[in-house]
Amino acid sequence: MIPLCHMIDAERAKGCAVLLGFGLACRHAPTDARPDEVERAGPEQKMPSPDEAAPREPAALSAPRVPDSAPPAMRVSESVGGRWVSCYANYRASSAPERDVARLGAMCGPENGMIPACPIASGDANDNAQDHRFEAVAGDCFRVFAVADAFVADLGIEVTNPRGNAITWDRNGDRWPILNPDGLFCVFDTGTYTVRVRALQGKGRYAMQVWRLP
Repeated sequence: MIPLCHMIDAERAKGCAVLLGFGLACRHAPTDARPDEVERAGPEQKMPSPDEAAPREPAALSAPRVPDSAPPAMRVSESVGGRWVSCYANYRASSAPERDVARLGAMCGPENGMIPACPIASGDANDNAQDHRFEAVAGDCFRVFAVADAFVADLGIEVTNPRGNAITWDRNGDRWPILNPDGLFCVFDTGTYTVRVRALQGKGRYAMQVWRLP
């Protein structure tokens, strides 16, 4: 008589043998699919990465990258030099001050976006200063053109503020000074300003005009 424990072991061994044989059969069994069906099945699908799975924005919606050293935007006119100087590079004064100052203003005023602040004023250039007044608001910017006839070798002009202090003056030593020669000047006080004109060398006639930036 076979002991019960031996019978159980025998049954377990038989079951294991059956399962082992079934596993070997599954491992070595050829596939039933035809070659053409395998080709139609395609290559093994690859799981997308998180970056590939995330939806991408259209290229047209993405903001363009601005370079760190982007050039500054172009201005209409330079604050100093440039067209402020080149506008009178070929200017030559004659012996008609009113006409000469009108021509100088036409060459340099509109070129730099300026308009006349007052009509052309004229007078005698001698040792005594001649004053011409104009009104200004704080923040206004101006330029003064003056031309003397050929009898004046050096015409001097300066601009004073409402307190009587000079804020800009001529340093070029010629008979057609421009304030400022390389750009405009701006005021900090509201009130009446004065253009003072005098002959530093010689005596004769002069004309002047104040232009401003709108």
